[in-house]
Amino acid sequence: MGSNAGPAVGGPPIGPETPAATPPATRPLPSGVLRQERYRAAYARRRPGWSDSHTLYRLAIAAHLGPETRVLDVGCGHADFLADTYGVTPHVYGLDPDAQALARNRVVRHPVVGRVEHIPLPDESFDLVTMAWVAEHLEDPGAAAREIHRVLRPGGRLIFLTPNAWNYNTWLVRAVPNRYHDFFTRRLYGRQDRDTYPVRYRLNTGRSADRVLGTAGLRRVRLIRNGDPSYISFSDRLFTVACGLETLLELPGLRLAKVHLIGVYQR
Repeated sequence: MGSNAGPAVGGPPIGPETPAATPPATRPLPSGVLRQERYRAAYARRRPGWSDSHTLYRLAIAAHLGPETRVLDVGCGHADFLADTYGVTPHVYGLDPDAQALARNRVVRHPVVGRVEHIPLPDESFDLVTMAWVAEHLEDPGAAAREIHRVLRPGGRLIFLTPNAWNYNTWLVRAVPNRYHDFFTRRLYGRQDRDTYPVRYRLNTGRSADRVLGTAGLRRVRLIRNGDPSYISFSDRLFTVACGLETLLELPGLRLAKVHLIGVYQR
């Protein structure tokens, strides 16, 4: 773990940090990501009022951010899609066990190497904890929830984005052994080797989130289930099929199975 990187703007550092990285040149988006974005745009034209889950997640975070908000982004890696959202506060900490990924992160001001099950930061340090594409990988979600509760200030919030274990995309992923996930995500979506981690899906339904987070002292404020046909849209024909499946998931008995969960929970 790296040494302290010096005082944060507006206050002293609150835990062990790695030195912030010099911003690298912007990387081109993989072809698979570009394909997904193209089909998401097409779906938005078909479904006026629909927003993709990244947008809903950013809006949920932005609603709780101000100049003095202290944020912990759990499992931030090298992702930069929250750059504009986080720009309103200098107090953004990023927690990730992958020091190399943290070194490539251009967004968090205070990178910290560590795991969410043992956050190396003091009690009641943060107003907001964010967690995108992390919950599905947790081996011990109860331990993670207790640590998140510990570092949140009273009234602080956890906002997360994760796949829904009831969705057909998740069933397809579960059918593939973890050891093959890296191969398929590189071939189908163009993601980098180090971006693929084993999936557990132990915090990936509304019921399991309420149970695990509630036991840790976090109560649900809001839980959004959002659809997205882009994951199996490898051609125009498959996009049409995926849109048909999304229509089915609008039926009252099937709405619980939309592909993404965006949760807001409060200490």
